[in-house]
Amino acid sequence: MQKITVKEYARLNGVSVYEVIKRIRRGELQGVTEEENGIRVNYVVLDKTDTSMKTAKSAVPATPSTQERSDLAVEVARLREEVAELRALMERCCAMLGAMRPELF
Repeated sequence: MQKITVKEYARLNGVSVYEVIKRIRRGELQGVTEEENGIRVNYVVLDKTDTSMKTAKSAVPATPSTQERSDLAVEVARLREEVAELRALMERCCAMLGAMRPELF
């Protein structure tokens, strides 16, 4: 069994301290209050089977495969063409209106 502070547990799990206190009160987490140097400190008691802790530090980010990279390159090229077409359309419309300039948008 391991004890960590409520604040540390909240930081590791990406939730607020208030949410951790609520979980302790509902019985979802086991909590302990101890007095250290005259100050009451709340702890979350973890056992080895506790699966709510994230293991983000040990996770290795996945790299996209060669097929995904080529698919992304094709998609980026298509989007660049679409942006060029939309810019040309906007310039034609602005030219028809006369006073408006596309740089202002």
